[in-house]
Formats: sequence, structure tokens, C-alpha cells
Amino acid sequence: MNTEMLQPIASPSSRGNYVCSLESASHDVNADRVGGKATNLAEMAKLGIDVPPGFVVTDLAFQLFLDENELREPIAKTLEGLDAKQLDRINSASQAIRSRVCQAQIPELVLVAIRAFVSESFRDNALAVRSSAIGEDSRQAAFAGQLDSFLNVTSDPQLIEAVLGCWASYWSPRVLFYQLSKGICLRGMGVVIQKLVSSRISGILFTASPPSAGGKSDSMVVEYCYGFGDELAAGKLNPGRFLVDRSNLSWRIQATPEQAVSENDDSLFHANQIERLSRTALKLEQYFGCPQDIEWTIDQHGQLFLVQTRPITVSFTGAVATVEKSQDDPIVGQFVLWSNANVNENFPEPISPLLYSIASVGYYHYFRNLALTLGFDSRRVALMEFPLRNAIGVHGGRMYYNLTNIHSSLRMAPYGELLAKWFDDFVGVSQSASADPATLLKTTRTGRFAQFLELFRTLIKTSWQLLFLTKRVTLFERLVDAFAATTESSQLESKPLNGLLEDLRAFIDIRCNRWTNASLADATAMVTYGLLKRLLSREFPECEQAGLHNSLLKGLRDVVSGTPIIELWRLSRMVRENPALNDLLNASDDARFLAEVCIKPEYSAFNGALQSYLRNWGFRCSGELMLTVASFQEQPEALLDMLRSYVDLKGESPLDLLDRQAADRESETKTVLQKQKRRQLFWFFTWPSKATWLSIVLKNCHKSIALRERARLKQALLYSRCRHIALAIGDRLVAREWLQNRNDIFFLSYQEVDSLLAGSAMFPYQTNELVQLRKVEHQRLSQMTPEDSFILPSGCYLPVDGDAVRIDLDTKVKVVDARLSGIGACGGQVTAPATILRDISECRMLHEGDVLVARQTDPGWGPVFFLIKGLVMERGGMLSHGAILAREYGIPTVVGVHNATQLISKGQLITVNGDRGIVQLVD
Repeated sequence: MNTEMLQPIASPSSRGNYVCSLESASHDVNADRVGGKATNLAEMAKLGIDVPPGFVVTDLAFQLFLDENELREPIAKTLEGLDAKQLDRINSASQAIRSRVCQAQIPELVLVAIRAFVSESFRDNALAVRSSAIGEDSRQAAFAGQLDSFLNVTSDPQLIEAVLGCWASYWSPRVLFYQLSKGICLRGMGVVIQKLVSSRISGILFTASPPSAGGKSDSMVVEYCYGFGDELAAGKLNPGRFLVDRSNLSWRIQATPEQAVSENDDSLFHANQIERLSRTALKLEQYFGCPQDIEWTIDQHGQLFLVQTRPITVSFTGAVATVEKSQDDPIVGQFVLWSNANVNENFPEPISPLLYSIASVGYYHYFRNLALTLGFDSRRVALMEFPLRNAIGVHGGRMYYNLTNIHSSLRMAPYGELLAKWFDDFVGVSQSASADPATLLKTTRTGRFAQFLELFRTLIKTSWQLLFLTKRVTLFERLVDAFAATTESSQLESKPLNGLLEDLRAFIDIRCNRWTNASLADATAMVTYGLLKRLLSREFPECEQAGLHNSLLKGLRDVVSGTPIIELWRLSRMVRENPALNDLLNASDDARFLAEVCIKPEYSAFNGALQSYLRNWGFRCSGELMLTVASFQEQPEALLDMLRSYVDLKGESPLDLLDRQAADRESETKTVLQKQKRRQLFWFFTWPSKATWLSIVLKNCHKSIALRERARLKQALLYSRCRHIALAIGDRLVAREWLQNRNDIFFLSYQEVDSLLAGSAMFPYQTNELVQLRKVEHQRLSQMTPEDSFILPSGCYLPVDGDAVRIDLDTKVKVVDARLSGIGACGGQVTAPATILRDISECRMLHEGDVLVARQTDPGWGPVFFLIKGLVMERGGMLSHGAILAREYGIPTVVGVHNATQLISKGQLITVNGDRGIVQLVD
């Protein structure tokens, strides 16, 4: 792309006005002088639609500003030779240009005109100042969310700063990205200045939704939040959502906003306003001749205003598409959405090259083999090949999902859009990436009958697989146990290198080719949980969803991940019942305690129980899949702090608590099923009732969650054995002087280890130099702190200095009325002091009854769940390990509370409301 096109087109500054009223900015008069946003606002006003009053600083003023400040030449030099893949250059060029623009002076003629409009009509009003670029909000390019706006401007200096800020955003990193990658250019800049509406409720409306099975867009999608809509438009909170039927304007709610609601908020949002908004939206769609993306707001008095409309730039013809605000343009085709949701639970720290080489092929085979097992058409699986081979990536040394590829693959499946949504719930993703419509179109070109046969075949094969799911998971457990029995550390010491290589190959074979039974348990848990949530949301729309469907999953006695808690409790009771052992635990250092319990006969019963615990559960630890983390089996001292905390506990045992939670669950389940007994599943049959269907879904959800946790336990055992194999190989390579120490083995990929031990490596004698180079770079990358979610152009990486040019999708929590919002993962409410932990090694900081606040948890955190009364996590999905264990013990839990560890202070009294997904800061 010619970078000269990134500059606004110069026009004679002597023609026309520098400022004009909004009413005069319509298409037929000023289409090329005020920009897309202002033009569309003027058109709406002409149609009699309520638009906040205002005026426009035209592109002529922008051109005069550039000329008088002599900015064109230095801007041209800064942009010279810029390329879409040069992230560092784009960032530095943007900073240099925006700095020049913001320090320049607005021409006096322009300032006089602006001040005259403000003085005449807006003297005592707060203002909204918004960019209106020429070429923005068109059918070809939306530039959605990429140009700056400023709200609550109340003084002349603020107004000047806001106008300069809008002009400067013409060269923002996101705008430069968009233009360079798409070959679409802006041609100038207007600025809209309007009276700021004192918003009670704000939102967006899409006049077209993703197509239904018949290929028709028969609903409008409305998302909303309380207050101003700037955070909603930027994707910084989870909105409320409802669908409006285009034919009769009936509507149904899908979700409520994650924000706390005051008593006056919902009262202003009533059926008459929804009908009026919907009719206006259809009117705009007809007027502009294409589906519209509309921004609206309702003020404190209940008056509805429209503040923007633009064409939806995603095609809806013949392909499944996701209509999501601020994602319709950047992600399709050239941009990638990255997220560490869910993977951060398994891999919380920077990963090693060995782990990445295993994970990259593991995730590929995981998804591909699952698709084949479930009977997906071979054409669909073939189209998934490239996305699945690139399902994960590494940024800042940390593993991330390539959500663009994963969502694209899921949408290729029958009912793929629903699967993508369930996947997001499963892993805790708050943003959904758009798939490539052209690729999806290839999967839907068969006739309707052929598609029905494909879906029918998939359902039959899926049902057959799930009918024997318990048996399949049992087979997976036996497979891992057999492998573990031959790869204990004591056995590895005597094996030759070729024997260790065969063990490594056996691990890779299990991970890539024999994992399907475990992945079926994952998929079943995801689908049954999604079905349960969907079913309850339809049958009980008046209930708080987090408080209902999660309540029906509490106190499941057969979830194996809770067993270490019970066993640790039993160990602690043995200590409490033996005063001498109790004194030894509290008075001795860890090494002395472990030594004495091993040699003194009076402690033999406890030592036997401890060794049994380490043998059966000691491979479960925080970071248990990282390969580089030593388990409790290797470092039993790390378990003793947790044991001391349990010894201090009094009251009911974990089993008693589980029994109480199970009784509550069974009682609530009975109540829910009773309400459904008289409701027919099919209107023309009296049986089965909806209670029958709900009971089946609930039973299978319970079963699949338990089976999934069994598979995850064996996954931890398998990875602990892989660590032992790798270290044994590392010892042999140290002896050959190819490595400096045994842990260096983690800086080689498994393919490199295989070829090295097989004698087929190309540069074997440079192995140590390669490792040392990678260790230095790994350390450098590990210093980065990437966001949890971000968008990058395809094939690009975050700069090492952390000043990433990206579109950040991670929610930045704003404390409003001392409330933080997230997603309720387990219902109930508790008020207690907060303890912030970075990792499990800090567990001694916890006191019984605290609320644990953490970035995320993994299975190694399991024992702390019996110590706490509430849980707040920055990351995690509804089926993450932390959410499952919280429901087991009835711990009020809110996940997805971004920046919670920074916004909540140690010892601060907080209230965790798991029903509403709210954390209240009490003091």
C-alpha cells in the first residue's frame, strides 16, 4: 500500500465553512466534508429521529490546521515505507505524529467558529466530542472503535484538547493497521460536537443477526448496559442481550448486564421503548439499504436518542457469521484474536520449548481426532486442518489460544455457532472471534438433504460414543496407569538412552493418538453444561442463572479432584490426635519433620498414610502440566504448610460439608423438577414432560463432569511421568557434555530430542549452544506481561518491550460504587476478609474463613478450598477446576473479575455474591 494514501487529501481551505450545524451535514450537501458519522447523524435527524443536538468541525478546518502548523511534510516522512507487519515502526510512527498534532495550535478562525457555536447553544452543557472521518462508517469499512471520542467535556481547554485528540486519532496505531492491512484509506476528518446525553441505559442494535438454519436473518440483536455505552462499544464489559423478532417485534431476553442494577434502571427500559427502538432501526435499514449497526441511549428522563448508525460490514449471505461489536472488521481474515482463557489454568507461567512442542501437536490431534470420532464430514475436517495446526501460540513466553482459528473450526461443525458459544463458556472467554465467511461457505454448499444426513450421522455416532463414555474413560485410565507403572523414577535410572527414547515416544503417542476417550469427556461436559444452562434459561427466565444451574451442580460426591482434600483432612486429624507429632510439625523445619517421621516407630502409621498420599496424589500440584515444576512427590516439604493449615481447622469434615451441599442440591433439584412435571416437552404428547428432559440432561452433566475430572487426574500423572523421562534424558546428555545441566532438556523440542537420541540430528554438537541461546531469550520474553486477550495481525507478535500495538479486549475493571463485576460460578453470598495469593506456596497467609482472591487456580490449589469461605478469580471458565471445586463445597464464587488482585487489598472486607456475579468492597 502506498503510504502517501495515509495522509488526508488536501483541499482548498478558502472554500466552505470550518464549522456547520449538524442539520446541514446531510449527504446531499456535505458528504465529503464532515465524515461518515456526522453525515449519518444528519440523515437520521432529517428522518425525524431524536439525535442529540450538535455541530460539526468540518474537514476544511482539519486541512487548515495541517497547513498552518506545517505538518504535512513531517507526517509524510514519518509514514514513508510503513508496512502492516512492522508493529514497532507503526507504534513509533503513531506516537511521533500524534505528539506533533496534540502540541500544535488550532487556527484562530476555527477556534472562533467553535466557540461561537458553543456559546450560542451549549454554554452550560457537558459535551461529547467524537471523530467523524471521511471514509468511516461506510459499507466498505467501518473503522469501528478505532477513532477516538471524548465524553463529559465541560471547559474550553478540555474542548480544545478533545478536538486535537480526535484529529490525532487519524494516525492511531489501530487506524494505521486497518488501512495498511486492508488497503482502505480515510480521506479526511470531521469532528462531531454534541450535547452529552445523561445516559441511564445505553446499547447497540444490529438489524441482522447470524442466520438461522433456514439461512434467514429473522431477528435483531440488542446489547445494552447501564450508564454510558463507551465501555460496551469497546468490549470492556459483558452486556445484557435480547433478540427482537423482525416480523412482529416480539422480544426475549438472553442475558442481563454484568453490572449491578439500581432500582430505577430497568424501570426505564420497557416494552414501548423497545418497540420504538426496533421500528426506528428497521426504518434506518430500509433508508440506507443495508443492515445497520446502531448505537442508542436512554436518558435520565426515559427519552430515547440514537447517537450513531453504520452499515454492518460482515456478509450474512449463505454463511454463519458472528455479529459482535468492535470485532466485525479487525478480525476477519487478516487479524487474530488471542486469549489465555483456560490455558492459563493448566500453564500459569512461561512455558518451555519442550512443553510447547508437545502442546502444539497435542491440541491439533485433540480437536481433529474428536471431530473424526464424532462423525464430522471429511470435507469439514479437511477445512479444519490449517486452523487446528495453529490452535495455540506463544506470546511473552506464555501459551495462548488462537481463538480465531478455534472458533473458525468449531463453526464448521453442524450447529457450529452454538458449539463456539459453549466453548467460550467452557474456557471462560468473554469475546468471540469472527470466522472466515468464505471458508464457512464451503461447508454449507451441499444440499439440504445431504446436510440433514450428515447431521443425523453425527448425532448417531455421538450418541453411540457417549453411551459408553464411562467405559472409555476407564480405558484411558488403564492406559495411563500402565504407562506410569513402567516409567517410575526408580526404573528410569537403569534404562539405556534408546529405552528412554521409546518412553518419550510412547508418551507422545498417547498424547496425540490415544487421547480421544479423555477428549470425549471434555466435550460431553461442555455440551451437557451448555444444554443445562440453555434449558434453564428458557424455563426459568426470571431466575438468576448463576444461582440456578450452578446450584444444581453442587456437592457431587464422585468428583475425584475433591479426594485429595479429604485425604489431607485425614492426615491432619492424625496429627491432631498425636500431641507429640503435632509439636514436631509446628516446632521443626520441614526436612527434620520428614526425616523423623520416617525413622521413628511411633510415627509409622502417619508416615505410611503420608507416603500413600504422596504416591496417589503427590503428582497433583500447582503447575502440574508445566513439566518444569517439581511435584509434591519430588518435594514433599511443599505439602507441609498446607498440612499445618488443616491441623488448625476445627468443625465439620470435608465429607460432612459435601453431604450438606449434596442435600441442598438434591432438595433444589427436586423443586425444579417438580415445577417442570406439568410442562409438556411436545405440545401434542403428554409424555415425556420437560422434567424428564431436564432430569436426563442434569444426570449426564453430573456424570460427564465427574468423568472429565477423572481424565484430568490421569493427565496430571502422565505429564509427571513425562517430566521424569525428560530429566533422565537430561542426565545422560549432561554426561555426554551436550548439556550443562539436566534441566536444560526442557529447552529442546521433543522432535529435537528424538532426532538427537536417534542419531539423526543435523547439528548435534551445537546442542548446548542452542540451549543457552534459548535460555537467554526465554528469560527476556518471560519479563513481558501480556494482556489476557488481544488482537494482532496474522503472523505478528507482541514487541518484547511490552509496548504492543494491539487492540486490547481484556476488560479493565472500573470500581463503580465499590463494586466489581464478573461471572457467578457458584451461588451464595459471604462477607469476609480478602487474602490475595499469587501462587499456592503462599497458602500459609490464608486464615480459615477468608475469601481467596487469585489470578487463577489449578488442581494444585485444591486443598485450599476447604480453608476458604469465598473465591474471587481474575480468570477461569464455568468448568474450570476452581469453579468445579467451589461448587463441590458450596463456596460463593465469582470468576472473570479482571484486575481483582490489584483492586482488592489484603485484609479488605469484601462481599462475594455468587448469584449475581458481583464483588462488593465493604471497606
